[in-house]
Amino acid sequence: MPVVFLTKAQLAILTAIQSDMVIGSMQTCITITHANPDTNQAGASIVAKRACIKAHPANTGIVWVEFGAAAVDLECYPLNANESFSGPIANTDEINCLFKVGGEKVTVSFSN
Repeated sequence: MPVVFLTKAQLAILTAIQSDMVIGSMQTCITITHANPDTNQAGASIVAKRACIKAHPANTGIVWVEFGAAAVDLECYPLNANESFSGPIANTDEINCLFKVGGEKVTVSFSN
């Protein structure tokens, strides 16, 4: 592997890029849940750039997920227990979940 020498300015730029891309400003996860089945629930309002949404491993039903509008059966992204996906968002309140079984939940980890 070749050895690369960087100036202090180049090293500072590389460090800033890595910090923003890899570490970012990670927040504690939020949980989205609802006691009643077939009810849409939005996440709490927190500014974010990207989110990872994961269905709780103990869930027994499908959670339908939508961004920016209420989640609807068979028309949104389905998550079974322990499944996850991620994507860009502007705020965690854009995440809407329709729980087919009351009391189940998803966790959302995000960076801003």
